[in-house]
Amino acid sequence: MQILNGTIPFNRQRGEGPHLESTEVIFPTGVTQATALLTGFDAAFSPRNDHHLGNLEVRLETEIDPLAPRRVIVHGIFGLRDWSGDWDDNYEGEVFFSVVAE
Repeated sequence: MQILNGTIPFNRQRGEGPHLESTEVIFPTGVTQATALLTGFDAAFSPRNDHHLGNLEVRLETEIDPLAPRRVIVHGIFGLRDWSGDWDDNYEGEVFFSVVAE
């Protein structure tokens, strides 16, 4: 079993959500299975003003590159909005994760 940590930043967004960002994690040896575990996150309306939290979505998905089995791609899905039901406020954040692979 191998474990590596990483982060995915989500720059300021407005008008739609949730957003998808991806990063890759390179293991020292090839892997056959991998799972990303959420270890933390930072979510804020931007600039850091006072809003009421209506909906926060944070998800992780993993994908092993079939041509490079040491390379695991982590996809992060992130969205933040208030109770208006619309993505009309600026928001940003960062997702922290660990990838467990064998």
